[in-house]
Amino acid sequence: MFGRDLEAAQLREVVAKLAGGHGGVAWLEGEPGIGKSALVDAMTRDAQAVGCRVLRASGDELMRAFPLRMMADALDVNTASADPVRQQIAGLLRGEPVQAGTLDPVLAAGERMLALVDRLCAEQPLLLVLEDVHWADEPSLLLCHRLSRAVDQIPLLLVLTSRPVAARTTAARMRTLVRERPGAHLDLEPLTAADTAALATRLAGGLPGPRLRAELARAGGNPLYLREMIEALVRDKALEGNGPVRELRADVTTTAPSLVAAITRRLDSLSEPTVHALRLAALLRREFDAGHWSEVSGRPMTELVAATEEAVAAGVLAAAGERLTFRHDVIRQVLADQLPVAVRHGLHRHAARALAQLGAGVDEVSPHLLATSGPVDGWALTWLAGLPEAMLYAAPDVAVELLVRATAPPVPTDELHDTLSTRLALALFWLGRDEQACQVAEQVLHRTADPARETRLRILAIRAAGRMRRFEHALALTRSAAQLPPQWQARLQAWRAMILAFVDRLDEAAAEASAALDSALACGDSLAIGYAHNTLAYLAPAADQLCHIDAAIAALGDDVEATDLKMLLTGNRLHRLLANGRRDELEASLAEALVRAEQVGSIRAGIMFAQAAGACYAYGRWDDAVMYADRPDQELLATPALSYLHAIVALIAMHRDDHPTADARLHGAGFLDPAAQARWLGAFGVVAEAVAMHAETGGDLTGGLAVRASYLDLPPGPARASRSDEAILLVRAALALGDRSTADAAAAAVEADPDPAPDRLLAIRCCRAMLAGDPAELLAAAGEYEHWGWLPRRAFALEEAAVLLAGRGDQAGARAAFTEALGTWLELGATWETRRAEARLRPFGIRRGPRTVRRRPAHGWDALTPSERHVARLVAKGLSNPDIAAELFVSRNTVQTHVSRVLSKLQMRSRIELIQQAADGDRAG
Repeated sequence: MFGRDLEAAQLREVVAKLAGGHGGVAWLEGEPGIGKSALVDAMTRDAQAVGCRVLRASGDELMRAFPLRMMADALDVNTASADPVRQQIAGLLRGEPVQAGTLDPVLAAGERMLALVDRLCAEQPLLLVLEDVHWADEPSLLLCHRLSRAVDQIPLLLVLTSRPVAARTTAARMRTLVRERPGAHLDLEPLTAADTAALATRLAGGLPGPRLRAELARAGGNPLYLREMIEALVRDKALEGNGPVRELRADVTTTAPSLVAAITRRLDSLSEPTVHALRLAALLRREFDAGHWSEVSGRPMTELVAATEEAVAAGVLAAAGERLTFRHDVIRQVLADQLPVAVRHGLHRHAARALAQLGAGVDEVSPHLLATSGPVDGWALTWLAGLPEAMLYAAPDVAVELLVRATAPPVPTDELHDTLSTRLALALFWLGRDEQACQVAEQVLHRTADPARETRLRILAIRAAGRMRRFEHALALTRSAAQLPPQWQARLQAWRAMILAFVDRLDEAAAEASAALDSALACGDSLAIGYAHNTLAYLAPAADQLCHIDAAIAALGDDVEATDLKMLLTGNRLHRLLANGRRDELEASLAEALVRAEQVGSIRAGIMFAQAAGACYAYGRWDDAVMYADRPDQELLATPALSYLHAIVALIAMHRDDHPTADARLHGAGFLDPAAQARWLGAFGVVAEAVAMHAETGGDLTGGLAVRASYLDLPPGPARASRSDEAILLVRAALALGDRSTADAAAAAVEADPDPAPDRLLAIRCCRAMLAGDPAELLAAAGEYEHWGWLPRRAFALEEAAVLLAGRGDQAGARAAFTEALGTWLELGATWETRRAEARLRPFGIRRGPRTVRRRPAHGWDALTPSERHVARLVAKGLSNPDIAAELFVSRNTVQTHVSRVLSKLQMRSRIELIQQAADGDRAG
């Protein structure tokens, strides 16, 4: 701790805040041996002394390909745990089917880990230390990011240490993100000359003389290097002087030129059997199981006892609970590097086979296979082919790398080759590597004689081609030349129907889907039934869509493919519930869908959040809309399927005159890029609305109208029918600029789509009323919008009616409609619409009255929504986020965001303050 007084004081401060219930993040960065671990050791002692729980783990170069490994180590997640939650997480990470229908075991395990941390923090403040995050697996880092967003509401101090990291890496992005959070962020510099002298005095037993000081300057202020140099000099009896000064002997001409060399000299002091055993241990992880060490080395534990004791005494190994660990990762690396590459690869092959025969998991065996080069051994081919498929999803990147090598010629049998290739295609598909997945799948399906395998791979290739929007190729794949059993024919026919729908061959699609459904029902294949109903739901009139979706969901089971389809159908169902005005059912279904998405670990959880954001935007619950829009991870928000959520946030920001936020979202997502704009406008109505509003709020009404007119370019059919709201906005914008022909075209387009859903029928009424100048019809439409709960559209219709009534001289009617519209705009916080409505009615002498509803305050208890008040009461009772989620039957992520907003509105720094305030209120009462 020499020379680290300032840093240690900062860390003691954040530990003291943690003990008081306030979370934070600490980031310690510096070169190996600079003192990061020493500072962390001091933090853990301080935290334990004040009653905090401490959990700690390190990143590991050998394990960085295995998702959530570092986080699992920190949370003591293993199959032998007495805690059933930890057992279940460990099972998920091993690829075991711990829950029917789990889609992505990594996502499912991550959600359970976050819930576990929540519960641990509810019991006592938690210091979670993750060292060497430059070696961390990416999912662990993403989980760290999510935890860092929760430190403002739970007593969690997240401590991360790292070597200097290269730009544009995940660790570098993580550093940037966590430094935005409260806490301590330290870049550890080398020790000063004075601190180096003080440490040398302590280690050498006296003040260093001139020659010794000059030699120690080679350590560059690195405490570990300095310690290794001095301890080597002491072992070699290279120091002299019995008084207060210790000097380097004149006949000593060389010392270790580097930290690696210094550690090598330390190892030279050990016996050869111990060094040999340690080299084998170095092929394992930095923290390793003694039983695995025994198995790999071929030496019984009784023989390893002496080696362990010698290594511990020499400062090479240390105990880590029931495991052993190298005192520093540099020591492990030096030992591993002492082995020639060919020998090291051979030992890794030996270790892989030994651990596999021991029954170790994929995460223990695969790192050794990955550390080798060349063909995969025959035993490993059989091992890979015999693993449960679910284990491939637990570490798909690892699976792909091994399976690519395993499928390289020669493979002993065609059957083994096809099995391994099928697994490779599946892993590539779940990783989203569609081009490669399609190629591998087609290679196998053209040569296999197994109908089940052929059809499975054919459907996988169709889906991959569809995701790449190669619909003609996908259609060609649906034409199977083989005579397949009825269930496989039904599945293929259902997928052919969906592809036909994608290319707007709607009549053919409907006929194929109906035939597929008949075949599927006849043979009782649930997946084929689900696929067929899914296509029919897309093609059917609004009144029948939910019937098809519900029938599909009811038919499906709980295997992985069925669960994925069920999540897709659930998202479609939520959209149709919104369009049909079934608000209560939508909200109940949405809560259930979010909970289910977290449980099964589905990337489609992002789609559920997107549906929630869209519904809340339509209902005028704009704070909730922003909450849901920002819920998916940034990586998901960058995908085309979810990027439109940035447009929802931008729209709300523009409604509220927050133009910096709107500009950042629109520019960041590329929506304002002229080269890509046509694609975005054609794909997402909310993007078109946001881009048009951006032009209008900037005073470019003509530009806004041009953007809105892109609605007229959409082809007739289900896609355009789902965007009927755009017609209303286009009619108003066109009339405002005197462009009657565009307004008429918009009304004609929305009327041409044969979809009788309430949202479209109301859009037609509003368009007709604006074109006819009929305020009564607009008022009637406003009443319908109020009935369905679509408050922004209600205010829109009322405002248009007020302008028409004022133009007719009906001052009383205009004032009533204006007051109601203005009250809604104010309640929503729609500053821009408020100004616009006032400007439009001011020429008629109509202004805001004294009884106009005011906007909800931004801070204090009155600022909370009813949902937030309920959550706040449960937090005040001391419930953790998972407990609140279970009581309200909502997702844990939803609760976390509610709590964060509650604390922000109440201007509190942690949930502890809310609990204390509630307790003070009880005592006062």
